[in-house]
Amino acid sequence: MHFGVDIWLFYPRYSVGQALESVEKAGFKYIEYPYEYFRDYKEYELETRVKEIAEVAQSYSIEPYQLHAPYGDLCYQLASSDEEIKERATRKLEEWVRYASILGVSVLVVHFAFTRPHQRLTYVEAARRVAEINVKLARRLSKAGEEYGVKIAFENCVEPWFGASSADILWLISEVGSDHLGACLDTGHTNVNRIDVALAVRQLAHSLIATHLHDNNSRHDQHYPPLMGTIDWKRVMRSFKDINYRYPLIFEIPGNWGRSGDINQLELLKIVAQHLNGLV
Repeated sequence: MHFGVDIWLFYPRYSVGQALESVEKAGFKYIEYPYEYFRDYKEYELETRVKEIAEVAQSYSIEPYQLHAPYGDLCYQLASSDEEIKERATRKLEEWVRYASILGVSVLVVHFAFTRPHQRLTYVEAARRVAEINVKLARRLSKAGEEYGVKIAFENCVEPWFGASSADILWLISEVGSDHLGACLDTGHTNVNRIDVALAVRQLAHSLIATHLHDNNSRHDQHYPPLMGTIDWKRVMRSFKDINYRYPLIFEIPGNWGRSGDINQLELLKIVAQHLNGLV
């Protein structure tokens, strides 16, 4: 198995160049670009920022495999009852497909659109509406992915609603029917929702094109390195082997350890990667 690192680990203390240099020295080949390295830029500045990072990355032997799209408030905007707000949010994500192409990544990881409780809608009606919105969104993004040569991976959410389960993602992929649409399995989100991570890998199987590997105590989304929580990593790694997973497994660990602590975490991830490979 091949492993990579989300350079969120180095944000905000390191520049992108410093982060890539650290990852390269540690012996990792693959990375994910986190949204955080773009978040503080205005929309009219984003393309320049993207091109700057793409140019910096050419100095390293790192392969940027995936990019995390914007999330947070945007997820609510994507499901807004105000059509103008929803369309503006959808176009913003479509632009990120283009940015992914400029950055040379293979996969854009996106969160599901979701809505807040609605005074006039029952839970059943709201769930049906959100499912329909996500199908339309996935169709738009997949079409953009076809245009720019980027695959779209919907990530299972930590919130216990539509998009939290493998079944939801597989249904979405089936409804859209695009070769440019797949799944991103976040092991920590899966574990918080008390879903068997190893079984989720097997369920997603060949629809799985991206990953976020981290651990937790089954209650909170702590983003611990693997082996520090309750996930059965031996079974998980066997599942990846059994489905013949051929893409890099990306560690998604936040950069909240201090400058020297971030490097220690990177060294720890090297040890973890070796151990996980030894399990299969």
